[in-house]
Amino acid sequence: MHRQKVNFSKVIYLVAFQAFFLISYSHSDHLTAKVTGFVDATSPIHILGYDRKYYFEENSAPLFIVVEQDINNFNMINLKAFPHINIGLFAFQDTDGNGEFSRDFKGQPLEPFGFSLNPNLNFEDVVFENIVFDMTKFQQLEIRLK
Repeated sequence: MHRQKVNFSKVIYLVAFQAFFLISYSHSDHLTAKVTGFVDATSPIHILGYDRKYYFEENSAPLFIVVEQDINNFNMINLKAFPHINIGLFAFQDTDGNGEFSRDFKGQPLEPFGFSLNPNLNFEDVVFENIVFDMTKFQQLEIRLK
């Protein structure tokens, strides 16, 4: 009898502990991101989401990457799955088809790109603070490629 109580309490603790991982409050229940300003309808759009300044500056380890091959189906992406509050988005259209954001030898972009909050800055002048936004304050976010 005592052994059954111990085993039952272990199962209850395990289930309760796992519930904390499964029940994650999302601050973006209502948020969608829309990309506009495509160059052509045959090149895929890549969206990278960053939640840390360091990763954005180093161009490494984004929180997520969304790639849509068919531009006609790519009206909006839904960000419901991400429980982060502050996030920054970078989008580009892969016109050369190499799967990466291409730049020339001076570091200037060769492909259409855009950021969340659409800062009116040169590519090299954009910092994380220019693109990060509070997901609780927006319902739809538009990223304009330039």
